[in-house]
Amino acid sequence: MADCHHCGTTILFGGRAIDGARYCGTACAARHPLLARAELVPEHVLQKHVDIWHRSACPRCNRPGPIDVYRHHRVHSFVLLTRWHTRQSVCCRRCGRRSQIASALYSAALGWWGLPWGLVVTPVQVGRNLVAAFRAASAAPSEPLRRLVRLQLAQQTLAPPRPE
Repeated sequence: MADCHHCGTTILFGGRAIDGARYCGTACAARHPLLARAELVPEHVLQKHVDIWHRSACPRCNRPGPIDVYRHHRVHSFVLLTRWHTRQSVCCRRCGRRSQIASALYSAALGWWGLPWGLVVTPVQVGRNLVAAFRAASAAPSEPLRRLVRLQLAQQTLAPPRPE
């Protein structure tokens, strides 16, 4: 088993390989040029921009930082259909914690209605949210924030120049 080079999804069957990188599908494989360019961003440039992002104001509440990437997990079910996903937000700790607690409540209310997966996945997603919400905040920028900044820098270098 391999993980998608872009989204991190575990690839059980199939997928695509480009230049030694494995992708879960066509959408992720289409981002290969951007990901390849992101690998070329120098570490000192990346660190400078990560520090700027980390110290900036929260894009949600406009309170002073630090900001980081916070993940929240949701599940909802209806009889035989159960869907779950993980979303990430760039925000301050307070807004990230609110998203995680809101997603835990959403999942607790709407996740367990499906058989059999709703009953299995709901406690997992609720637990993941609560553990993340009450985990001590790190003073250093996280790896997901570094990855996001790296992709943003690569996207700026690949973007066509704007006409003046």
